[in-house]
Amino acid sequence: MILIVRRRGRRERGKIQQDMEAAFRSLFSGARTATGGHMEYWRPPVEVYEVEDELIVTVEIAGVTEDDLNVEIDESVLRIAGTRPFPEGSRRRVFHQTGIPYGDFEAEVFLPFAVALDDVEAAYENGMLHVHLPRARPTRIVPRGIDVPADAQQEE
Repeated sequence: MILIVRRRGRRERGKIQQDMEAAFRSLFSGARTATGGHMEYWRPPVEVYEVEDELIVTVEIAGVTEDDLNVEIDESVLRIAGTRPFPEGSRRRVFHQTGIPYGDFEAEVFLPFAVALDDVEAAYENGMLHVHLPRARPTRIVPRGIDVPADAQQEE
């Protein structure tokens, strides 16, 4: 059950703050705009945190099917892209408030360490994509001894 909180009174000051926060989010979201202010793509909310042996990336992308998701990784960047489809229907709509972006989205996360690419796992459940990126095992370089001829040692 979802708790719905109803507030009384005017919220002018809160509305101004919300508008300013939305403006700053749009500046730093990485979204490009085309002419007319139409978004070419949007960036979903992303959390990135590290635990003992892996980096965990969580992306909030409700309303997207797994078929509409594309998760790519290279040596230093995780890229999550896809499309949230526009609501279907032939009925005319008059929006009173909008806040859910539709269309193409993209998020890039720079990886702070080398990742074991064969062991990366991703799961999409309840609108949340969880990507587990295990830290690659360090490569150990074992020095080999070099045989020095006995006559070369005497010359020194």
